[in-house]
Amino acid sequence: MKTVLRTLLCTAAVTLGLLIPAAQAQVKTVRVASGLSAPVAAVSAPGDFERLYIVEQTAGRIRVLKNGVLQPVGSPFLNIFAKITAAGQEQGLLGMAFHPLYPAAPYIFVNYTRTGDGATVIERYTVTNPDTATTTGSVPLKTIGQPQSNHNGGCLQFGPDGYLYVGMGDGGNFNDTGTGHAVGGNAQSGTTLLGKMLRLDVDAPPNYIPASNPFVGDPNVLDEVWAMGVRNPWRFSFDKATGDMYIGDVGQDAVEEIDFEPAGFAGGANYGWRCMEGLNCTGLSGCTCNAPTLTLPVHTYTHGSGCSVTGGHVYRGCAIPAIAGRYYFADYCANTIWSFKIVGGAVTSFQNDTALLAPGGGLSIGAISSFGEDQFGEVYICDRGGEVFKLVPTSFVSDCNGNNIEDSCELAAGIAPDVNGNGIIDSCECTPPSIYCSPKFNSEFCLPMITSTGIASATAGSGFVVSCVDVLNNKSGLLFYGVNGQFGAPFQGGTLCVAPQVKRTPAVNSGGNPPPNDCSGVFAMDMNLFAVGGLGGTPLAELTVPGTVVNCQWWGRDPGFPAPDNTQLSGGLEYQICP
Repeated sequence: MKTVLRTLLCTAAVTLGLLIPAAQAQVKTVRVASGLSAPVAAVSAPGDFERLYIVEQTAGRIRVLKNGVLQPVGSPFLNIFAKITAAGQEQGLLGMAFHPLYPAAPYIFVNYTRTGDGATVIERYTVTNPDTATTTGSVPLKTIGQPQSNHNGGCLQFGPDGYLYVGMGDGGNFNDTGTGHAVGGNAQSGTTLLGKMLRLDVDAPPNYIPASNPFVGDPNVLDEVWAMGVRNPWRFSFDKATGDMYIGDVGQDAVEEIDFEPAGFAGGANYGWRCMEGLNCTGLSGCTCNAPTLTLPVHTYTHGSGCSVTGGHVYRGCAIPAIAGRYYFADYCANTIWSFKIVGGAVTSFQNDTALLAPGGGLSIGAISSFGEDQFGEVYICDRGGEVFKLVPTSFVSDCNGNNIEDSCELAAGIAPDVNGNGIIDSCECTPPSIYCSPKFNSEFCLPMITSTGIASATAGSGFVVSCVDVLNNKSGLLFYGVNGQFGAPFQGGTLCVAPQVKRTPAVNSGGNPPPNDCSGVFAMDMNLFAVGGLGGTPLAELTVPGTVVNCQWWGRDPGFPAPDNTQLSGGLEYQICP
């Protein structure tokens, strides 16, 4: 998928003969997940900055992308494959949304076409923990018959009013006609929920009708209806900052459209299908073309530029302020990505961002099925071929932990600690190693002195050497180490400087002069190499986590002392693991 960029006025840079706004040079896409089964939605939970939930249409699963890592296919967040039918390309698990009061209200809502008859089911599930929802005790809110397998809509979004909005297609077929279609089309008939935007109060008793819905009390229109006259509103979204709603409504043979509802709109719009397709008059019955009661789209494009619009999101992220307020959307057939801004209810600064957002490196974004948004407001693109991409800056001011999130955004959201308040994420800030705790004199009256060179790194694999000098020659020694802080307990005639649980490295001979005993021995061990298993054994996870504070102390044999004090002990060394 490709998404979109930039901002206000163009300071021109000429690239491939096109004038590209300078701000655009700040945006690119990176792939954040692959190996998925027809991803069609990417959703975040209120207050959860760690996870993105990815809906797999044909597998009937929801997968978790947690801290940038796709969790195993065998441990999905939800799996309702047994309930769905995905026989038609537009069927399957189509959408999900978290309750706006989550996690206090621990519910998700999903939209799927059920096995057997292909009816649309909007159903509630309970979240047992952020990585798992239970499949037992589900509660269906609505079941809506579908006369054909296509035009099912499927998008679910909670609006700023706390109500659940549902996009419903016209039931399928051609020109909103055939079996199961009303005279004049389902989209214009008030007696069916097909061809509508619905609004539900999920906290009310069945039938979940908000009292403020525009047609409540109208005997000619069902109470659930928020808006009429849509053909297949496959993807719609709300602007996180303004509350405006954008609807991508898939056209018939000629025109694709984006519809727009400003925040605070009271509902009741009629978007004109089937007497209109975009701005075109179709000649079909059901409504009057260009009637003043119809709401026209804010943007259209013909099938010379594509064949199926994928509605997107307004960028309200932290990382790329230059594109704030731009609405990104795409065409599923052409793999084209565009963006624009709405100013005064009209489209401005429209641009094609396809080339700009191409990921490069042999990757491409195709079959753009959906856009997504995380809790930062960052925008994602779902490629139905199995991948998810993210809009990121071409260069971060600072991304010290390499998670494709601007450090200032993590700090502003309060999800990354900065205890000393210096504007640097603690896990990325490496406190210089320090010496503490007293060493023990050995039998040659030397004090073994511990020190280090290099940087303790979670990723380098080598280059951080802990050494101890003034130790007895040709004696075996090792490091005690632990991650539970400093210590100061009596131990073998000296002091144990590492708090339990104490672990040990492999033993190393100190070398030095040949006998007799003197203090020419030297101990040295690369702790980065040890941490990754390079000195034998398995990698040690506790020594490869950025920000972890490690305490260590050298220990060696000293035959000049009687047991149990026949040992040498350095002081303690405390160091922090850097990224």
